[in-house]
Amino acid sequence: MREFLNKLFKRDSSPFAGNKLANAWCRQLELDAPAAQRAKVLALARGFVADRKLPTPEALEATLLIDAAAQSSYDALCCQYVANPRMSKELERQLWTEIVEYAQAMIDLYQRFVKADPSPEDKPRIDAQMPQVLARSLHYLGLQAKWYHFRFERLPSKLWTQANQLYRLSEIDGFDSNPFPLYPGHADEVTSCADEYLQLLMLATLSSHNLTVRQLDWADHWLDRWSKLIQLSRKFYADRHHLCVNLQEDGGPVRVKEDQSEEPFRYWGLFDLIHELQETQRKLENGATPVSLGLGQDCRQPASTELLRLIESAWTTLMRNTQVTRSARQTVSKTAEVVQGLGRLCAMVRADNDKFSRQPAEVRTDVDYDEIMDMRLYGFVSERTRAKQATGPATVQPKSRQKVGSVAWAIENESEGGFGAILHAAENEWIRPGALIGMRTGEDDNWRVCVVRRLNRLRDEQLSAGIQILSATPVAVSVKAEDDENTQINLSDVSFLNTEFPMLRVGLYIPHLQGGNSVNTLMLHASEYANNRLYSVKARDRSFTVKLGSVLEKGADWVWANVQVVKQND
Repeated sequence: MREFLNKLFKRDSSPFAGNKLANAWCRQLELDAPAAQRAKVLALARGFVADRKLPTPEALEATLLIDAAAQSSYDALCCQYVANPRMSKELERQLWTEIVEYAQAMIDLYQRFVKADPSPEDKPRIDAQMPQVLARSLHYLGLQAKWYHFRFERLPSKLWTQANQLYRLSEIDGFDSNPFPLYPGHADEVTSCADEYLQLLMLATLSSHNLTVRQLDWADHWLDRWSKLIQLSRKFYADRHHLCVNLQEDGGPVRVKEDQSEEPFRYWGLFDLIHELQETQRKLENGATPVSLGLGQDCRQPASTELLRLIESAWTTLMRNTQVTRSARQTVSKTAEVVQGLGRLCAMVRADNDKFSRQPAEVRTDVDYDEIMDMRLYGFVSERTRAKQATGPATVQPKSRQKVGSVAWAIENESEGGFGAILHAAENEWIRPGALIGMRTGEDDNWRVCVVRRLNRLRDEQLSAGIQILSATPVAVSVKAEDDENTQINLSDVSFLNTEFPMLRVGLYIPHLQGGNSVNTLMLHASEYANNRLYSVKARDRSFTVKLGSVLEKGADWVWANVQVVKQND
């Protein structure tokens, strides 16, 4: 009887019993070391969920206070992981597990209040806190997703199901875009349920792009601001939207398709985001510092500019993929030789140009590249070219060159416009969507100008890549701006070594169909491009003055632009 009376009259000393007890518990928590703080909060959250305690308004207010009190300790744990990319596997596993499990415990704790059926008198107080509950739940889901991305692991379907449902609840209650600080310590930084959800979605679009832990972490922090440039729409506009998500499925963002109905999909476009990226890059090029642009205290040049270009390339590729119909694929089993970057590709194309030029008509099995240049520039073969062919030697042996470093990729499917390849991650750490590569599937084949469009991480340290062919008949040229006083580098004078190439002033003349018409285009290093600038372009002993026009596409270190021939130089 005494034991029963003690239980009946004993006051609940749990911090979930009221605001006063919660504040006292948090003050006591501040005296502990960070690891002890996290351990106490983790035990408290798991205990509340396991005991199935009543989700009262007082318990919810205490949950919000306790979560905020432990944020500095949890942030320090996350920073420790990101700042130690070379940690031992055992330490990495330990930190990764602690970070993900802590986030899951907080998600489960908040879910008790999301699923609660409060009494009529408690409902107004719980509903008033629900924007914070849903936003913080989405925030923790985003942290879990980021740590899965760090390991290139596929996100659990449960994570996407929860995120989609939580955002949908915020829409139903009408506060999905209401701004507020996520935690009291970040009063100057506002967010919303939509912002947290979009940050999770957009980071997923970068997860398969072979970014480092530091790069993904920077991108995630930048998305704190960038997510506010995106707006989710219930209605689909073909000229505006590029990505969508199905709120009733266990998946993340996908590119829009014409056969998708408007409900339960949500759509968004990337135009404003790309514009912000380009403006940020322009300001950095004009001397602004990453810190002054809000990119973070630990961001430095040129790493931040490089990452901005990689992200821009990834998202412009997503935009492009919504407008391009893919041709049918056929399963094959081939091996392709691959070289990376414009410098190496120009070396290989130059060798092709030399190999197939100056062969007499009766023995020639391939096209003459002087003829190609004439047809692209004038629409006919000039008399000068015909005279040169008549007087030229039967064959011209290309200069001896050292072999350019290449890698082998296994081609598993091909289509009219490209390839699907499997490659080893360890041998291709440089690869990113938007990377410029040269490919050939046999020693007797020409080198093709290609761009990596899609990249997915597979098991066993393998990557799956989708590659688009831009041109099978490029012409290697040297490029010099008319107002540049520095000496032009001619391709014929360059000894291409099997080491890293410097930023040589080289380029590729590429035929391109635009609006059904054949146009002249030039691919060159990004640092060399300027719209409406005059350039001297030289292919062997032929030289032209050209003016660059609009950009067709660009990657992190290359630009592909329309070009207008002004004159042929002597």
